[in-house]
Amino acid sequence: MGTKISDWMNLMSSIAVIMGIVFLGMEVRQNTNLMRSQTRDSISAKQMMFSEWVTNEMDLAVTIAKVNAGVPLEPGERVMHAYFMAGNWREWENSYYQFQQGLFDRAEFEPRMDRWRSTMRLKTIRDMWKSTSTNYAPAFRGEVDKIVEYWETQPDQPGNAVFP
Repeated sequence: MGTKISDWMNLMSSIAVIMGIVFLGMEVRQNTNLMRSQTRDSISAKQMMFSEWVTNEMDLAVTIAKVNAGVPLEPGERVMHAYFMAGNWREWENSYYQFQQGLFDRAEFEPRMDRWRSTMRLKTIRDMWKSTSTNYAPAFRGEVDKIVEYWETQPDQPGNAVFP
């Protein structure tokens, strides 16, 4: 009789352990989905912040338009644009990191890469990147450097397009 009780207790303990593992797996999966959602929301919020800057700060909008048109910038505009691009690149670096961590799907990440490619088409911006690229993580820097290398082999691109 004691052996039967012991066997039942072992069986129940084993079932409880298995159920605990299944529950833990479900919690990890739910946490991963939550992290993905929060990551996407955070990155979207940052992009909206950049858009808000351009729509609310006429000086910045004019500076970006001048860069796109190839018009020389005043010293203050150069500083403004440099900081704006540094902020963009830091957001790109964060997006890249989140993608590498599996918190961003390829389908969501590829359009960002298309935007990066579009942005880097201008020689002025590529030159700015080259002078500051060491401020960023090596893996991310390698990705942007590939884009820069591509554009360096292309004829100069017209700068009249706006890239949001």
